[in-house]
Amino acid sequence: MSVSLELEVRETVAFLTLAFPPINALDENALQGVMKALDEVENDETIRALVIASGIKGIYCSGGNLKYWPRVYPNSPDTVSSAGRKVFTRVEHLVKPSIAAIDGRVIGDGLSLALACDIRIASRDSTFRLPELDYGFIPGWGTIGRLVEVIGKPLTAELLLFGQEMAAERAQSIGLINRITSAGELIPLAGTLANQAATKPPMAMRHAKAALRGDLANRPSGQEEWEIACFKAVWGSPEWQDGIRKLFSKENARPIEERIWLTYSSLV
Repeated sequence: MSVSLELEVRETVAFLTLAFPPINALDENALQGVMKALDEVENDETIRALVIASGIKGIYCSGGNLKYWPRVYPNSPDTVSSAGRKVFTRVEHLVKPSIAAIDGRVIGDGLSLALACDIRIASRDSTFRLPELDYGFIPGWGTIGRLVEVIGKPLTAELLLFGQEMAAERAQSIGLINRITSAGELIPLAGTLANQAATKPPMAMRHAKAALRGDLANRPSGQEEWEIACFKAVWGSPEWQDGIRKLFSKENARPIEERIWLTYSSLV
């Protein structure tokens, strides 16, 4: 297991903590580490629930690492898209209940990780934003489809097309997150909820989740394939190239001590 990924089991609840500095941006190694942890959770019969949290203050997850994917796979959108989708679909298909414990910013396809969990709770200072259009591409790891399922097309359009930051209170009011609490109470609340779920009979829990997940098989015809095709159409395009240059030209203009935060510079 990566030193930047901690899987701690407390009785019947597993706590998976992401810590990929500086902003939990996920490259291939990070995704492989998450997948390995998910396999451990699924295969350990003593684990009855999962909490996914962040070990970095002020950030939950920022999706794909834009210092990695454009450099390594500039002409392979299929590889980029499938890498994150595979892991987040694994979260979604766990037979054990999962809770996203969000404290800080959720950026880009980091939102898909949270949406793949069954329940989302957040600290009051948490925010949500999709900045991809500013840089000439779109979310590629299932965020759009999951958002439409959870909050509907009009509110998804607001997040996707405008790219404005959404506060936790608004996110709760539209059903994006289930509960809001203080930062200090976030993990204890997540643990309490996870422990409550862990007391349920495992066979009943498995089928309850299967019933909830049944809609995944009935997503609008071709939605996932269409979303992937749209991602492929913009990944590597001239607009994408300009956007990536724009992103990192801002970085180069900043003092060195500020550059570490620039993967999504407009958000920090």
